[in-house]
Parts: sequence; C-alpha cells; structure tokens
Amino acid sequence: MSVTAIAFTFVSMGAFAFLMWTIVQKQEKNDPKFEEKLAADDRRAKANRQAAGMESAQTIGQVGKASKQVQEQSTQEPPKHAP
Repeated sequence: MSVTAIAFTFVSMGAFAFLMWTIVQKQEKNDPKFEEKLAADDRRAKANRQAAGMESAQTIGQVGKASKQVQEQSTQEPPKHAP
C-alpha cells in the first residue's frame, strides 16, 4: 500500500469522525431533555453494575462453599469396602 493511500485513509477517517461528532453535538444541543436522559442512563447503568456485582458475589460464594466441601471430603479417610 502506498503512503498516499494510507494518508488518504487517515484523512477520510478523520473527516468522517468530525462530521459524526458535529451531527451528534447539534442533536444534543437541540434536545432539552438530554441531561435528564443521561442521568437516567447513569442510574440504569449503576443499578446493572450493582446487580451484576451481587450476582458475581453469590457465584463466588457458591464456588467457595463447594471447594470447602471438596477439601473436607479429601481430608476424610476413604470409605472401606467390606470384602
């Protein structure tokens, strides 16, 4: 690939990014409830993070209990079979 093609690609990507950024800025500026929507989105994200954390903690607790049970079983003597 030539240097010209690479340069053209970077310039095109930059122009596209700038165009998208300006469009989004105009939409946000014209939306009077934009801050409310952001705040609501932040609340939903926080609630989801907390729920995922609780679920993860429960899973870790279950794994911890299971590993303790396995350790306890491995320290006990194996059952003796009658001949």
